[in-house]
Amino acid sequence: MSVIRGIIIGHGDFAESMLKTAEQIVGKQRLVEVVSNAGLSCSLLNNKLKNVIGQNRKREAIVFVDLPGGSCTISCFNLLKDEKNLSIICGINLPILIEFFMLRDKYSAQELVPILVKKGKDNIFRLEYKK
Repeated sequence: MSVIRGIIIGHGDFAESMLKTAEQIVGKQRLVEVVSNAGLSCSLLNNKLKNVIGQNRKREAIVFVDLPGGSCTISCFNLLKDEKNLSIICGINLPILIEFFMLRDKYSAQELVPILVKKGKDNIFRLEYKK
């Protein structure tokens, strides 16, 4: 099975910071691209994402969006009109990204997305000290 491409999109430096932080934990990663909306109109962001998605089209990709709303999510949603099989996860966190890097050569994108969503949800909880 081939390695799934990762595309991380977010506001400001979020995507780059997420990648660098994950790489500090799991090591340098290949086939990962980051996209920032900084200084881009929705139209320019749409075009930038289309270009990134269009690269290496033969390889599966999962797109990770920082939060489920705003220009990044709208641009990703617009991609789905033409890219029906594109896998997009909104609301990325570090556990999702690390799990992606650890498993992206073992599953297809369609198989991996539910695993990643569960990992993200399972790692959001209230930390409590009980006596």
